[in-house]
Amino acid sequence: MRVVRQITFEARNDADAVLMARDRLGRDAVILSTQVVKRGGFLGFFRRKVLLVTAGILGDEAPRAAVAPEETKERIMAFQRLLEVKHAVRDAMGPKEAPPEVRRESPPGVHLEISSQGKAMAAATAGVSPLPAPLLSALREPSPPAADEGLKRQVDEIHQTLARVLHRLEEDRQEAVASAPSPWEELARRLEAADLSPHHAREVAEACGALGAEGVAPYIASRIPVCGAEVRDALMGTRVMFIGPTGVGKTTTIAKLAAIYSLWERKKVLMLTADTYRIAAVEQLRTYARILGVPFEVVFSPQEIPEVLAKHGDPDLVLLDTAGRSQRDARRMEELQALYRVFRPDAVHLVVSANMKYRDILDVVDRMGVVPVSCLLFTKLDETLTYGNILNAVLDFKKPLSFITTGQDVPNDIEVAEPDRIARLVAGEDGVGR
Repeated sequence: MRVVRQITFEARNDADAVLMARDRLGRDAVILSTQVVKRGGFLGFFRRKVLLVTAGILGDEAPRAAVAPEETKERIMAFQRLLEVKHAVRDAMGPKEAPPEVRRESPPGVHLEISSQGKAMAAATAGVSPLPAPLLSALREPSPPAADEGLKRQVDEIHQTLARVLHRLEEDRQEAVASAPSPWEELARRLEAADLSPHHAREVAEACGALGAEGVAPYIASRIPVCGAEVRDALMGTRVMFIGPTGVGKTTTIAKLAAIYSLWERKKVLMLTADTYRIAAVEQLRTYARILGVPFEVVFSPQEIPEVLAKHGDPDLVLLDTAGRSQRDARRMEELQALYRVFRPDAVHLVVSANMKYRDILDVVDRMGVVPVSCLLFTKLDETLTYGNILNAVLDFKKPLSFITTGQDVPNDIEVAEPDRIARLVAGEDGVGR
């Protein structure tokens, strides 16, 4: 990819920057960089801070050639081998520390090199018939008051659960000092070492008292709800939204699911992204879409969603990627709720990294509970040695698991969540890569 047109301007904030870029360059504009600078003033005083924004339009350096359907699978395999070579070269050059998300998912320059490969293997997507007028009209109708009340009720339930969990964690901390040893203290300690909370560790240890060591994993498995045994069941619908904090791997996970559905299931997939703040995220999905031969659209505002859906007819699966901003960014949470109301997903998958601390997971659930979460999706199981937090979240919030991811390979390193598999991980009887 190359920048075919570029402008620099001042904006008040990120949201204002996106709107101004779109007004000046059109709906294909992306934010290339932002920087807070000081302007004006007198003799160094009274200077104001503004956001200096560079935006542009990205285009291909050469026309894209159509890719035959039978070649798609071979090309994604070639693309994966390219990623493996890049990882091997990076490792051979010696230790160079970088945050896991930057190192594993979007190292500097990777999106540019991936894009150059994508140009050589680009797939032109064919146009499809628009949605019927009645369906398009239904998409544009605002949510009824009953839906708003249901949304508020589900959000309130999440916050009430969070309050109970935080209260219980404080009780666990206070009781840990004076608690008397129990007959299954060794098992409880082992489960706590796997990051299971003291409360759940004691509960499991006591319940397994009459079952013996071999009964621990089966008992844990009986407590883990899942969405389904097949990919289509685990997705929980045909219009699916993915939310989660920055750096958890939402974009890569969506690419894996799109590859499975389009290559293996032979279904029509539409990939959408509302993450217009990171050029790497947009280009990563765009590259995967070209290799897979599936349509891809950037959504700059929730109001564009009905028009985009109408443009692509009636796909078998629509996957919506959202901006991976911090859960502490209140404005981004409001944008998330607006996307939910217009997109009306069949399911919302909350994507969480398995290597996060549990209190951080609670904070994510609290702040991203502005929309009803249908299920939990845990990523990066290959980057941790303990899996108790998965069970903590499932038991505390009573939400089923949809998928787990175990690496960066597309589309291989993703699994439909299975109770037995998760239970063996928590009990230390299994591991990722074994």
